[in-house]
Amino acid sequence: MAKLGIGILIIPQKPWEAVALELAEYRTIYRQVNGGEPLPTIAAGWVFCDRNADRAHGMATRYVGGYWKTALRHYEMAAEHFGKAKGYEYYEQMAKNLSALGAGASVEYFLNLQVWGTPDQCVEKIDQIRRRVNADHFTGVFSYAGMPYDEAERNMRLFAAEVMPEIKKLNGVSAQAA
Repeated sequence: MAKLGIGILIIPQKPWEAVALELAEYRTIYRQVNGGEPLPTIAAGWVFCDRNADRAHGMATRYVGGYWKTALRHYEMAAEHFGKAKGYEYYEQMAKNLSALGAGASVEYFLNLQVWGTPDQCVEKIDQIRRRVNADHFTGVFSYAGMPYDEAERNMRLFAAEVMPEIKKLNGVSAQAA
């Protein structure tokens, strides 16, 4: 991607610390090949926002976790062939780790990469992601895993009303890793 001069969209599947290390390598290559600074990163994530922290965790576990379980099945992440292709070696190790963790711990692993909680918690999580990976955009996924439409709309509207205004205040604030 760096050699092509293309920016990066992160869809969280790895610990953010691992992503930050890979991005440092990408940025080094980008500067060497293109002679300038790379574009800021775009981060994405599954979002569940609720005024009640316990409900947010329960619903995130149910729906974000439900999405993760479908992704694991769809991509056959636990299969032995996964990660054998060049450039996907990380996924081979991830498949082994996920198999060793078991289903419940695997869901918690994925949840910890996503944005869920009260509006304040969501702002904090997005700001942490932004700082770790120098992201100047965040794309939220608000409906997934069979979530009822009214719940998805409530989730998105609360995010828009209470999280977005706070995130917009970060415009112009350096997102360099803290």
